[in-house]
Amino acid sequence: MRLPGTTSSSVYEGLKDVLQRHPTTTTVAYKPDSIVRQFLQAEIDPSRVVPPTGPEPPALDVEWRFVEDEPYYRIHYADSNTGFNCGWHRDHDHQDLGPVHFQYEHPVAGKRDHKPAEFEKTLPTEVLWTALDRLFEEKIPTLSDEG
Repeated sequence: MRLPGTTSSSVYEGLKDVLQRHPTTTTVAYKPDSIVRQFLQAEIDPSRVVPPTGPEPPALDVEWRFVEDEPYYRIHYADSNTGFNCGWHRDHDHQDLGPVHFQYEHPVAGKRDHKPAEFEKTLPTEVLWTALDRLFEEKIPTLSDEG
């Protein structure tokens, strides 16, 4: 699902830099390409994920849009090896959960959930750093091993 609003080249450059510097990523690219730039996609090294996954590298999609000054974003991890996926979304899909929610799906375990979430920081690069820390240190080790 594409988010509403417009993108910002400077925001995407900062987000790309964060992804390129994170120790779990191997490549980062604009999708569908560097001209259109609808979102960023990072390829994750399967051996750096806990618990380990593979052989296919998981993907992390980052999309950031603005409607006037209001940010909408999607930071979403997907492991094609297991079907496990999770992420933070700031959109209008689950208004009952507040402006930001965390969602996950673990098809093998038959589990899925949506929960309210928040970030103390508001700058896109700081939100992404925090999300990456939470993702690889807390969420994936806890939720993906439930199967």
